[in-house]
Amino acid sequence: MWSNIQYNLAKLFNFPIKPESDRRVQNLLAEIKRQGNFYFKIELHKGGWTAECENVKGIITGGTNPQPTQSEVDEKIKDAIFSAFGIPPYLCRDNLVYPVWRPAKELVYAGGR
Repeated sequence: MWSNIQYNLAKLFNFPIKPESDRRVQNLLAEIKRQGNFYFKIELHKGGWTAECENVKGIITGGTNPQPTQSEVDEKIKDAIFSAFGIPPYLCRDNLVYPVWRPAKELVYAGGR
């Protein structure tokens, strides 16, 4: 397992760093494989938004922007996932977890016929 000092030295000397060799990253990837994917329920509120993982308890995030961009949501969700698995910032890579955006299905009910 890499320490922050080892990471900084490796970076200084252009030593290739493979996050996938770290136990914490391996645990994350194994859980994603076991679950199939991590599914997030995203809710917009007056004061911002929240995203909660539906199949892994305890992974929750959000922000104060009531109209967040996809990149803002993606960044916060990735941070929450990495934090939940104890992965330090120097091992976080965008290609480790990535969004599979699907359009939200919406049911609209009207009354007063």
